Amino acid sequence: MTYTVDEKTAQAAPYTSHRTMTGAVDEKTAQAILEVDAASGFEKNSPYGNLTVLAQAAATEHAITPVQALRTYWRACAWCLFINLGALLWGFDTQLGSGLLSIPSFRRDFGSLIGNQYVISASWQSAFNSISNVGGMAGAFSLGYISELFGRRGAVAVACLASIVGILAQFLTPAHENGLILAGRLINGFSLGMFVSSAGSYCAEVSPLALRGISTASVNLAIDLGIFMSNGVIRGAGNRTDVYAYRLPFAIQWIFPIILLVGLPFAPESPWWLVRKGRKDEALKVITRLGGPTIDADLQLQQIQETIELEDSYAASARYIDCFRGASLRRTVVATMVFVLQQGAGVVFILGYSTYFFELAGFATTKAFDLALCMSAVGIVGNLLTFYTINRFGRRFIFFWGILACTTVLLLIGFISISHTQSARWAVAVFTIIYNFIYQTGIGPLGYVIFTEVSSAKLRSKTIASGVLVNSFCSMIVHIFVPYLVNPDEANLGGYVGFIFGGLSCAGTIWVWYFIPETKNRTVDELDVLFEQRVPARHFSTRDLLHSI
Repeated sequence: MTYTVDEKTAQAAPYTSHRTMTGAVDEKTAQAILEVDAASGFEKNSPYGNLTVLAQAAATEHAITPVQALRTYWRACAWCLFINLGALLWGFDTQLGSGLLSIPSFRRDFGSLIGNQYVISASWQSAFNSISNVGGMAGAFSLGYISELFGRRGAVAVACLASIVGILAQFLTPAHENGLILAGRLINGFSLGMFVSSAGSYCAEVSPLALRGISTASVNLAIDLGIFMSNGVIRGAGNRTDVYAYRLPFAIQWIFPIILLVGLPFAPESPWWLVRKGRKDEALKVITRLGGPTIDADLQLQQIQETIELEDSYAASARYIDCFRGASLRRTVVATMVFVLQQGAGVVFILGYSTYFFELAGFATTKAFDLALCMSAVGIVGNLLTFYTINRFGRRFIFFWGILACTTVLLLIGFISISHTQSARWAVAVFTIIYNFIYQTGIGPLGYVIFTEVSSAKLRSKTIASGVLVNSFCSMIVHIFVPYLVNPDEANLGGYVGFIFGGLSCAGTIWVWYFIPETKNRTVDELDVLFEQRVPARHFSTRDLLHSI
């Protein structure tokens, strides 16, 4: 049996229009809405102010299934995919950095002749792969200000312009002008930090609760698609003997910022940003545009307004320093640690050196590239699987078991590498593919979900920027040290590096158990209350907020 809001909520909330976001709620939800009004202590005697509207909005959002939400909010999903083109460029550029080093003409033009072959030193490899992360840190930090000043669309537009300039510098770099190509990667890295941060914020703010996990996980899917495309481009152009073997991959990157610049004037702005700027009429139009005429746009607008007022009661300002005060400190730690854990779990080591492991297994260079391409496809399949599991099992469950599985595979790679037989090398190559599937069904996409969901609406752009900044920093550190650990002319540890990252990942697994909260089915205001009440991470999913405030 179901009740429309006209039947059940008129008495519970006479100040709202009598429609939910889907038009109907189940009996349990309708009863919960009535309980909100009956539990006077929830509103009158709590330190959290007037939460009646928020509780009603939460009840209606909880009643929507992902399938229903997809039918209603398909426009919001489409715009999330559009904004994710920037995240796709992040993945493309990341893999391009590793892939270009394997192209003979690139080594000829930017390396040194040692004996009868051109070699790029480990120090320059580290600089080439890590300089983009330096730019990414600056871009992520800048986003906290640019996004608040110009909005989510404006921040993406700034990133597009920076990307076009950075790609141009790389494309026009003459042979042996190593400094210029590094400058181009630095500038493009600045844009990439802004792209990923903007994508996470945008997807979280235009998606309904039922699709929030899926839309934010799609950021990682876009990165995977970028890696896949980059592998394909390098595979196709890498056999050329002229400068276009590496210039073509650079040039293809122009596609993404140009498409974004063309489409941005038509993209809806974040309604959360509009409300914070006092542009409520525009926010109402955007909400209606995203969900269509059947949703209760007035209720959603009121939910945004009440949530912002609730967060203002906790802290009046929204500066970077506020991310490290009170309950926000815990939220910032979680938002940044998910990326520390990703890097500690050895994603750069496994994915960046997969071709190396395939070549050790006896595959020719071209076949090794084909296998790397297949491994990218496996990762995409894994990420798509997450679109189902994320709402079925929850964030905390998947992240914990995902990092535990990654730890196991890393340690297995380390132990298998003790043997130097051909079968052992084959086993290591197989486990790199297994690792990628596990990573892309677990901590890969879940990192982008958790760091957007644990941030408050007030500090979201800055918390997300902090997460991307830490991600870029950790990635830079790993990119600097891994070549020295793996290269034959340095430590030459090979698969033994699995022990190092396996140990780090083991420690991370313990941290996840105690500190990663379950954010599934929790609205922004509900998460605000849970963090303010200092609820332990393990109890986020079971705490009854209706009767605990």
